[in-house]
Amino acid sequence: MFSMRPKWGFDWHELITGILFILAALVLVFEPNIGITALAVVFGFVAIISGLTTISGFSKLRELVGNVAIFALVIGIIDLLIGLLFIIKPTSGIMTIGYLFAFWFILDSIERLLVIGHLRQFGTGYYWVSMLLDILSLLVGILLLVNPIVAAFSLTWMIAFYLVIFGINAVVLAFARR
Repeated sequence: MFSMRPKWGFDWHELITGILFILAALVLVFEPNIGITALAVVFGFVAIISGLTTISGFSKLRELVGNVAIFALVIGIIDLLIGLLFIIKPTSGIMTIGYLFAFWFILDSIERLLVIGHLRQFGTGYYWVSMLLDILSLLVGILLLVNPIVAAFSLTWMIAFYLVIFGINAVVLAFARR
């Protein structure tokens, strides 16, 4: 009669985040002439949206995974700060974009891997798809960090790849939580 399982409902925040990430990836792939300054500003907004999405789901996530969710809250705040940095001082973002994206990808992937256990409630398929996509995101982040010179030459493609993975994962999460 009374279920202890929290009612998430369809997660519109995740769906919107996923769609925005996929759209940002498409812009990078089909408009490679986009300026690095515009890239920094656009991803500033994407980071802010990602941070707001993470923060908005914090209380529900904490009910499911306990104090581990605090890590998600911290990552959400870091996402907001990175986004503000990219928007307010795009030149700073440009100078450090490879490293900032690497740390951003790595931290977001680790955060999602730490709290992924709650997806088992929604089905093991969602859990494993999300696990695979989070591991791929982590690997992309590590590649950006390990070789920033190569990353600088292929940054738009690597970022587009990450955004597609993260975007698909966010869309999967939106449907998993319905």
